[in-house]
Amino acid sequence: MHIPTIQRPSDPPVEPPSMSPRVTRAQALEAVTAPLAGQVLVGTFLTAITLGIYRFWYKTALRRYYWRNTRLAGDGFEYTGTGRELFVGFLIALAIVLPIYFAGTLVSLFGGQVLGPTLAGILGLLIMPAVVQILTYRARRYRLTRTRYRGVQFHQSGSGTAYLLRTLWWLVLTLVSLGIAFPFFRRALERYKIENTWFGSAQGSFESEARPLLGAWMAFWVVGLVVVVLFGGTAMVERSGGVGAMFGALLGLFLAFAVLPVLWLRYRVHEFRTFTAGTRFGVITFTSNLTTGSVIWVWIRYYLALFGLLLAFGALVAVTGGLPALAAAANPMLMIGLAPLFILMAAGLLFGFALITELVFRRPLWALRVRSVTVSRLDALDAVVQQAGLDATGIGEAFDTGFDVAG
Repeated sequence: MHIPTIQRPSDPPVEPPSMSPRVTRAQALEAVTAPLAGQVLVGTFLTAITLGIYRFWYKTALRRYYWRNTRLAGDGFEYTGTGRELFVGFLIALAIVLPIYFAGTLVSLFGGQVLGPTLAGILGLLIMPAVVQILTYRARRYRLTRTRYRGVQFHQSGSGTAYLLRTLWWLVLTLVSLGIAFPFFRRALERYKIENTWFGSAQGSFESEARPLLGAWMAFWVVGLVVVVLFGGTAMVERSGGVGAMFGALLGLFLAFAVLPVLWLRYRVHEFRTFTAGTRFGVITFTSNLTTGSVIWVWIRYYLALFGLLLAFGALVAVTGGLPALAAAANPMLMIGLAPLFILMAAGLLFGFALITELVFRRPLWALRVRSVTVSRLDALDAVVQQAGLDATGIGEAFDTGFDVAG
């Protein structure tokens, strides 16, 4: 176990020393799939009976599970956040968001037929997304400051306002390019985040390019354009009907719901590999061999499991609830007696959905991403020191972020 030293904020950052390639060590991250079902059942139950309030503590417990079971060189990561911090952060977010919505409602009601909708649109379409972007960046800072490896804390510099300005600039360029510049948009935001990420005294750097992503993105973009053209053409000729309109509609549906999701996942996997390879902490480098097929297979298993759950639930309702319900139609008192049965079946559906989502979807995706990453120059970890005076408190994060596929 590495015991970090403490560096005062006034001291200059200590950079890991240069090393000869002959002493380079590389090791893949480990994802330990420890038991999780009991924690999911308890967390779901407590979240339900507290009307959602416990979910902040449940989310914290899940993060501790995933952080602890993500290991490098035998040591797991540590998550030190608390449910109370998340709950307080949520309340503060409400205190920011609700007045904006309230102001938008008042403006739309009393601002007149022209000025009212215009000002309400500005509040809803411009100010609210801007606030969300700033809070999202602050949420990432919170998660980093609550993450440690070998006793060394991560943290984030930069500001949510600067992140917002970058987002607005690249969003305009992406819109002007009709979406073609999207990979450059993503790269710009990722670069800002990584270059403001610190692991102790080691600052992150980002050397990835967006051009390698253009092929995967353009495949998605072209098929998306074809879908728009097909639906638009079908809408224009639907009055005349015929085989052509029906074929166009069916082809558009197939591309939209079967091909586009696969191409989107393919792009995100390429992006994850590219951005991972471009990330540095001093001389510490990363690579990923994540494959599109493995990610798609997780999604397929997830939807099959959900479909099976719904089939089982429907069969249970038909067998245990269908016939009694018909009998209860003539006697309302019988329906009251059946209420506990339907409550139990609804609870079973809720628990089944929670278990499938966490065990069949989120945990496998986490394991795929973690195990795909190889860290090089592990020797340099011993030169990283903990910086004193970091933000040890905090209000938590304002908006939740889920487990994404590869980003």
